[in-house]
Amino acid sequence: MKKMKLLVGLLAIALLFCAPSRSSAQSFAFGKNKVHYNTFQWLTLRGDHVEIFYYPEEEPLARLALSLAEDSYQDLKGKFQHEVTKLIPLIVYSSHQHFEQTNVSPYFLPEGVQGFTEFSKGRVVLPYTGSYAEFRHVIHHELVHVFQLSILEEVYKKHRKAQYVVPPLWFSEGLAEYWSTKWDAQGTMVVSDMVLEDRLPAISELWRYNGTFTVYKLGQSLCEYIGQTYGDDALRRFYTEIYRDDRFEKVMQRVTGVSTRRISEDWIYGLKRKYFPEVKDRMTLALAGEERATSEGVNLKPVAAPDTLQLGGCRYFFISARSGYTNIYSASWRGREQDVRSVVRGQRAAQFESFHPFQSRIDISKKGELAFVSKWNERDALFIYDVATKKVLIREYLDDLIALSSPAWNREGTKVAISGLKPSGQMDLYVFDRETKALTRLTNDFYTDLDPTWSPDGKQIAFCSDRTRYGADGHQNLFLIDVETLAIRYLTCGAWTDQTPSWSPDGSRIAFASDRDGSYDLYAVDVNGQGGRFKRLLGSAMDPSWLPNGKGVLFTGFRRGGFGIYQMAVPETLVDPFALALTDTPAPWRWDDTLARSTQTPAPYEPRYGLDLVQGGLGVAPTENVGEGLQGAVSDLLGNRLFYFQLGNTAQSTNDILSRMNGGAWFINLQHRWNFGVGVFHTAADYQDAIGEQFFERRAGGSILASYPFSRFSRIEGTAQAYYDEKVRDFGTSRRGFLTTHSISLIRDNTLWFPTGPRDGGRYNLTTALTTNWNNGRTEDVMASADVRRYLRMSQMTTVALRLQTRISSGADPERFALGGSYSLRGYDRQSIFGTRMYLANAEYRFPLFDRLVLGIPGTLELPGIEGAVFADAGNAWEKFEKVPRPKGSFGLGLRMSLGGYFVLRYDLARQTDFQRVKPGWEREFYVGFDY
Repeated sequence: MKKMKLLVGLLAIALLFCAPSRSSAQSFAFGKNKVHYNTFQWLTLRGDHVEIFYYPEEEPLARLALSLAEDSYQDLKGKFQHEVTKLIPLIVYSSHQHFEQTNVSPYFLPEGVQGFTEFSKGRVVLPYTGSYAEFRHVIHHELVHVFQLSILEEVYKKHRKAQYVVPPLWFSEGLAEYWSTKWDAQGTMVVSDMVLEDRLPAISELWRYNGTFTVYKLGQSLCEYIGQTYGDDALRRFYTEIYRDDRFEKVMQRVTGVSTRRISEDWIYGLKRKYFPEVKDRMTLALAGEERATSEGVNLKPVAAPDTLQLGGCRYFFISARSGYTNIYSASWRGREQDVRSVVRGQRAAQFESFHPFQSRIDISKKGELAFVSKWNERDALFIYDVATKKVLIREYLDDLIALSSPAWNREGTKVAISGLKPSGQMDLYVFDRETKALTRLTNDFYTDLDPTWSPDGKQIAFCSDRTRYGADGHQNLFLIDVETLAIRYLTCGAWTDQTPSWSPDGSRIAFASDRDGSYDLYAVDVNGQGGRFKRLLGSAMDPSWLPNGKGVLFTGFRRGGFGIYQMAVPETLVDPFALALTDTPAPWRWDDTLARSTQTPAPYEPRYGLDLVQGGLGVAPTENVGEGLQGAVSDLLGNRLFYFQLGNTAQSTNDILSRMNGGAWFINLQHRWNFGVGVFHTAADYQDAIGEQFFERRAGGSILASYPFSRFSRIEGTAQAYYDEKVRDFGTSRRGFLTTHSISLIRDNTLWFPTGPRDGGRYNLTTALTTNWNNGRTEDVMASADVRRYLRMSQMTTVALRLQTRISSGADPERFALGGSYSLRGYDRQSIFGTRMYLANAEYRFPLFDRLVLGIPGTLELPGIEGAVFADAGNAWEKFEKVPRPKGSFGLGLRMSLGGYFVLRYDLARQTDFQRVKPGWEREFYVGFDY
């Protein structure tokens, strides 16, 4: 599936940049932009089995990646009993911000994606996010996928079959997790919650979690169970035996000797035995504290305003995706969902593209100034926002830091401590002076230093780091750094993860989250390393933040599959006490020990091209006769340069085969922020225009397209074509000559999508185009269009969608625009209204009807949910010589069902009106495609 998505994506890029259009106004493109902010100068390091692609600033990371990848190869070679015959390309980026710019995948890469294996050429692509252990884990995880693909290819090549079985996502991802990392607190958080809430799915139901983090951890748990019960070699045999059966469930039974149902039942029973005993000596989050923000979406990283009278009294701030967009909110900590207000709206404009809600905390000063980080174009910036005046006071890139996280105010509100990632991969602590804007570096090494918090006197900063002997395995402990001397000392030490420290207002204790008991819980420690646990909780508790009075904390809790904000009173006596043995702290691990093994000499990157896609088929379009053809794409290993070609024929007799040969070839360069494509083409076919007139047209020439994205949300793009054109209509008029067509568009899109289409935000496309005949100097066509759409959210699941379109065309051969049909003026026949001028207005209220439909005919058939719509349309089209006509209108009801991807089924019932009377009878329309 991933392979097909990637190939379709590459083809979509090629078509966007290259396909010659008979009319520049036919396509009104929207969509967000994948911006290539940086032009990387690529180098390579070649090992025995892996070749690393990197840029000079990250050479230490590249050498580390090569050593780790070769180690992983040897481990997996033994587990799979298989050799990958081809050199494995591994492309490394020094940050997730750079990783998001990769052209290996044409899709947007969410922050939760820490790497991927591309199927067509076996490329592994991943970023460094500041953690050595996570880097090693992701490399090993992705190389498992490389081996999975390689062994499947070998098995199916050896045992040729017409039908192939593809392992389900839970197994392929679960095995990659099981063979690349130990079971951790994140897995316990997800699985124990599902067990205790009685939501653990059977194997046959795991597909419901595809595309989520949950499927990784469920799959890991299940693969671990299979490996421990039937032996790890059974997991390998799933691949070597897969050719024997037509369903994966049969493969499981063949390899293990028991049915899938029995494996599922035994696995679930084992998890219940493991997690149910926790109930007797632990209390739920709801009993231990009080819910504050849990009703909708994901709620994270709470922080209370230092002054209880500030900003309306008893306010706290948190990050939430409750609307679909990720925003910063404030609320009162005096009650559940009490007086929730949106403070900073994210994911709608370039400066607030992402708040990194799972990685970065926020902080509020006693002056009411909110400090947070956000991705702003190519990298993160520090923002200081005045909550009272709703103004951004400071928006700063910090030195050459690419990624930032968890800014923290000192008590006076004059300095901000922050964690920053350099292009070399160093994640260190810094202090930003709010008045002078000076940046001071506190640590300088390859350890991961995160989550700073100031002591009330401003002399020390507590933080978490992997700078212990346990750090190479991914564990983190708490440390104190003296702001003046930069001396660092331990607060905690052990083979566990202590994170997100928060200093109490009186300076006596530091609250933090730790997985030292297997799942995340809240603890506190004093400056001498003595502390204990708040309470033994069911569910995971993270991100503690003190209330101003020091008698309670806010924290993020995971319960019933969701993240919420909770409030807990700090107990007078801590449980499970611990103390730090200061005389026996071990020496930290050394990253240099791993780097020392890499002695390869780097070489400049030389583009190597490979085939991405070749496919043939039959093309049928309503304005064009049937044609057969072939199309394909070739790109270099980094995906920066793409060659696309088409070959087809629209002949209807043998005499026309040569004259109706269609073809084209284009080159697209995606290496820079400016994207451009050049190509040549020849087309010859019969067409039908908007008013139904038949004509033949031949074009031969070249085209250029360029696009410049201002940000992820807006761009300008233009096209230029120069071509010989021959156009012959049935009634004898003809045109032969050399023509040029130029167009320019301004596009913006920050919409939020549901399965059936946009539900929030807005988009517009403003386009002008000019076609000139240079044989006679006349203007063949001049066109202008505007398409503006706005989506007003009424509630979490309901939206009012508005659209306004207007288009005009003039010249010797103007373009005609057609209305009518489900995607324009509903209730009228498709393309039944046409002219060289048009306008269209649509209003639609969208709402859910059913979450899902379950039919028992026979057995169980589950269908996707159904959405409803109430709509009203108005519009018309006319010729230049006609008066502007009265609008035609319609209104009605609609149903929508998404079957995944582009397959959205739409059914409309509409009544026609001329706004004086309503025409009797209902018009029925069926359409496949997204809502406008």
